[in-house]
Amino acid sequence: MPGDENQYDVLCYGTVSVDNIIHVPHLPGPRRDVQAISEHDELGGEALKVALPLAVWGLRVLVAGNVIGTDRRAKFILEELSRHPDLDARYIRQDPGVATPFARVIVTPDGERSRITSGYEKAPQTELTAEMMQQAQLLSVDAYGCAERERAASAAHVLGKRIITADALWPQSPLASLSDVVIISGALLKLNFPGAYEYDHALALQQQGAGVVIITDGPRPVLVVRADGSPFGVEPYEIRDVGDTSSAGTMFKAGIIYSWLQAGWSLEHAVRFACAAAGLSCQRRPKDAPLPRLAEIAALMGGQPR
Repeated sequence: MPGDENQYDVLCYGTVSVDNIIHVPHLPGPRRDVQAISEHDELGGEALKVALPLAVWGLRVLVAGNVIGTDRRAKFILEELSRHPDLDARYIRQDPGVATPFARVIVTPDGERSRITSGYEKAPQTELTAEMMQQAQLLSVDAYGCAERERAASAAHVLGKRIITADALWPQSPLASLSDVVIISGALLKLNFPGAYEYDHALALQQQGAGVVIITDGPRPVLVVRADGSPFGVEPYEIRDVGDTSSAGTMFKAGIIYSWLQAGWSLEHAVRFACAAAGLSCQRRPKDAPLPRLAEIAALMGGQPR
């Protein structure tokens, strides 16, 4: 689209869904019922959960991904998105024959979660085109799909756009090789590559073309491997009164993306910012609790973002 170059800061491409969050005192089991403490719906899917904090922090965000239905969950998504004027959902298509994907997220008092999902594999995908990608500076994408994720990254790469990817674990994957930053969950890495040494795995990704590799591990130190292969670690902030860890990963990624677009921010500072944002997200409990603001993140970091 002529004249639309960099109209948006970020294009978030991936899953668009609803999360039904249920807080319980313990997990249910056979003949062991459990009474829910609270229950609410919120926007779900990697694309939306990364896009929301970016919009709250003042970036212009475009969202695209799977098709949603015309059911009550789709109505909820569109109503929630309409509250964020800096978030453009024009490419979220609806089809009455599609059931909007959703996940039931069961959260225990220690903040850990269990998920039951429905509708993700059956929802058609909106193809990311060069015309769409031309409008943004940076692509946020994840590995939770099929070849359409790789095609999205390829479209961004051809245009010279920055690409930040979540959980592209496999060194042979084109998604990892096209990415300027690959953010990986340490738990997911251990699940798929038992016994793997994190640093060696990061180097294997970089040998195939990946840039910076960041491996998170909950409250344990974050491993960061610069594009030249040199590593360093970042200690997460101590967070008290943890309520729900379900958004920590997407909030961390949003923090990296926000930092990547700030002039003069070092990689070390970017990771500290992402750690602070992710940590604060774990304190959220009520469904209407606001997302972490820049001032809150700066306060946790002990100073203003730079």
